[in-house]
Amino acid sequence: MPWSELTGGPRGTVEEFRDILRRYPRSSLLRACARLSVLFNYGPDADTTASDEATAKWAPLLFQAALLDRIGKLGARRRVIFFQAQLRSLASEVIRLNPFGGEDLAPVPDGMLGELMLRAGELLYQQHPKPTDELDEQANLISQFLPIYEMDSPTEAFIAFLRFYIFLTINIPRLPEELKTFDVAALFEKQFGFPLDTYAHFIFCFGMHAMIQRGKKSIEAAVDSGIRIETFRNMKLTPDTINRMFETVSFSLDTLSAQKLPTGYADFEFLRDHPYFLQNGEIFCLDYEFAMGKLESGVLWRVMKGLEQYQKEPYLSFWGNVFEDYVSWLFETYSSSSLNMIYPAPTYADDPMQQVCDAIVVCGSTAILIEAKLATVRADIRYSGDYKKMRAFLEDRLVCGTTRRVGVTQLVHALDRITSVPPLALPPWLAGVRKFIPVIVTKDDIGSSWVVNAYLNKRFRQEAKRHKKYTITPLVSLSVSTLERLMKTLKELPLAEILEGRMQEDKTLTRPFEAASKYAQSGVPGRLSVHMEILHELMERMTADFGLTDPSSPAQDIVK
Repeated sequence: MPWSELTGGPRGTVEEFRDILRRYPRSSLLRACARLSVLFNYGPDADTTASDEATAKWAPLLFQAALLDRIGKLGARRRVIFFQAQLRSLASEVIRLNPFGGEDLAPVPDGMLGELMLRAGELLYQQHPKPTDELDEQANLISQFLPIYEMDSPTEAFIAFLRFYIFLTINIPRLPEELKTFDVAALFEKQFGFPLDTYAHFIFCFGMHAMIQRGKKSIEAAVDSGIRIETFRNMKLTPDTINRMFETVSFSLDTLSAQKLPTGYADFEFLRDHPYFLQNGEIFCLDYEFAMGKLESGVLWRVMKGLEQYQKEPYLSFWGNVFEDYVSWLFETYSSSSLNMIYPAPTYADDPMQQVCDAIVVCGSTAILIEAKLATVRADIRYSGDYKKMRAFLEDRLVCGTTRRVGVTQLVHALDRITSVPPLALPPWLAGVRKFIPVIVTKDDIGSSWVVNAYLNKRFRQEAKRHKKYTITPLVSLSVSTLERLMKTLKELPLAEILEGRMQEDKTLTRPFEAASKYAQSGVPGRLSVHMEILHELMERMTADFGLTDPSSPAQDIVK
């Protein structure tokens, strides 16, 4: 719901918005963002919009009385009044504000916060060009909708945290020795000055606190939602380690430097890297999802920034191997082997050094060929709204690559070879298969976002040959988050049936996977029992690492 529509006035500008923000102390505005995130329960179970109950409860506190009748009528028409990206936009504008209001100003009144949120949400828009080439049109739609898909992400952030923790504790140790090309823990400690295990425990501890506060759904929990540095003083950690740990996830107004202009309306990169606001010895969680992502961003991206230039590409390749193993591990751990037989890193019978693809899942007489790709879209592409940049990214990372085959062309090459070599050249379990489904799984959300599947399938059809005596379906793309949410169903159904259902439901392949399959609902994936076991083990390790032996310790309350 834009502010201009609610009030019947003209569309607001960013300069008008900033002038309003300068009337209040930045600390008051940021603390308000943290409180509102708790009140609306943003984050847990992938909640990105306020419930009807929460809207009805808090709107009278956040808006002037004269607006409440109209807000109630709009809410009755299923219009969304409050959503998470409003707070991201508001906090990001406060962080970038220069010049800004002094800290001696009166704090922002509660009745002004509704207007600020709606004005912030109204700025989440930009005009896009209208290209005429079909692939340019699709790339343009992808660049429009990827930020929107991300803002309304179906992914539960705690599962994403556990996924990366599994990368570290299960998938890296499982890799063949020749693929263990980096000592991640050593690189991390060299750059940050404290152990990776301790960092993982801190992020977990902070995340549990944020989840618990949101679960209380009370004004008291929202007001007192900070974590005090003093809470950790009696643990088995030095004060210096504790301070540096807090500095890796937070920012304070005293140390805040001038911020660069955003690439686009959904560019919240500073907030993503600093999801906590530090004030007077307390940190306040501004964004639950970004906070849970700090384990991955610290280990993968911050460590990579500290590497020599020649090491960066191999470092990403290393993580690509880790991700491939995670995809296979999901099938090994959760899916029914009688319905979905997984073959990780399969090779040809006549050429054991030549890999067919990253993994193959056999469902009866159908084989699903999987290519797993990190495919992280950089912020300067992701939020730019530039379809030319987006198309170049898709071609380079998911279609044909620059120096070697990737994604689409890897699958085309694999299918060409499988369907042309003698049966004895294939693994015995593949020799009799006559139907194939090519699949790309991305670690980035882009795999399940709007129009991406349509673009990749069109490029697949352009590159692929016709194969007599074989059935080759359209290519399907999905993110690993979507795949995790399918695992519950893969105990009872073959993956081939789910993928074909997705194709039948959306023949143009333009809709997000979740919108075209009843089996991939947003939120916490069901029946990820091993993930939950790992969570409980992590809780025990964190308790031991931090020395939480005194039940009366304030820190114990964080993780109860």
